[in-house]
Amino acid sequence: MSKGLSIAEHHELGSTLKEARRLLLEAAAQSRVYPSLSREFYDLADALMRPRAELERRLIALAGDEGWVREVYFGQLAEEEV
Repeated sequence: MSKGLSIAEHHELGSTLKEARRLLLEAAAQSRVYPSLSREFYDLADALMRPRAELERRLIALAGDEGWVREVYFGQLAEEEV
């Protein structure tokens, strides 16, 4: 019995977390007329970095340090940011 995510599950979770970050950044941009609130949305988006790095570490342990591994949790960030 597996004690962790499969490679496919890592891909799905990575997509979900990148979308969550994108949506939080979009909310931050939309609420910029409320600077304090907007900053909170930016901070929430940034707070996703540590858990994603931990998940990436676990994926590396599962699949090795292949070129595609970093893309699962951190790929296309610059393109997705608002």
